[in-house]
Amino acid sequence: MVGRTAWVRTNLEVVAGAFEPLRERLEQRPNASRRVLGIQLGGLLGLLSTKVLGQFVLPLAGAGTGQLLVVGPNLLDLADDHGRVAGDIRRTVVLHEVTHRLQFDATPWLGDHLRGLVERYLHHTRIDGNQLAELLPRLSGAIAAAKETGDLRPLLETVLTDEQVEVVDEAQGLMSLLEGHGNATMYGATDGLVDDPAGVREALASRHGDVTSKVLTAVAGLEMKRRQYREGEVFVNHVLDHAGTDGLNRAFAAPEFLPRAAEITDPDEWLARVSGT
Repeated sequence: MVGRTAWVRTNLEVVAGAFEPLRERLEQRPNASRRVLGIQLGGLLGLLSTKVLGQFVLPLAGAGTGQLLVVGPNLLDLADDHGRVAGDIRRTVVLHEVTHRLQFDATPWLGDHLRGLVERYLHHTRIDGNQLAELLPRLSGAIAAAKETGDLRPLLETVLTDEQVEVVDEAQGLMSLLEGHGNATMYGATDGLVDDPAGVREALASRHGDVTSKVLTAVAGLEMKRRQYREGEVFVNHVLDHAGTDGLNRAFAAPEFLPRAAEITDPDEWLARVSGT
């Protein structure tokens, strides 16, 4: 159980470790550029610290480094606003985060795979001013397309390198699986623990309409995160209905069995692919 400041400190430590491969390249940039990056990151974490209820801090620094955190002030505020289901809210949030710990503890290769995705993404990051300047003429059109269609891919393909787009596609499939599995377990393991799962869903959904959530959706891509929860949960439940727990566990058997981004919205395609291997 931590406060908001402790949550920020913990995530800064993780970010520092994850960004180590990029450190030398960033040190070659002007101090002003690095200061702006620091202000952006600090502001984003500050906003997020007011919204996060629980988090399994991913083991990016090596096996056994993951931490299960509950941000006490945020959880207590939500429980106070929905006093009738306060206990159910606390137990449901912990169920979700414990599921994330189980995913990584029971799948030895998963942490290394995730670290590999982060390293590949950072390795291909554009930090050269001339490269970034070349993007500006195309950026406004990509933003307009993303707003019109709700699809972030045109924007990602403009801002990111081809290699980064490929990594994002892999990561999107992985994170949708992890978050969907967390949600499905959170609501599926409630017998004897949570009296009113529907009330908990309503309480959690109520947080999406406040001003801070709208700001974060705009600057931090939280809509993509919510899509991971929604689509991932549908994917997991579909696989459970058609292939059972053993079928779903194939996703955690090896990296090549992880669902791709397109397969999250077409679980039958994923089932057909992995059933023949």
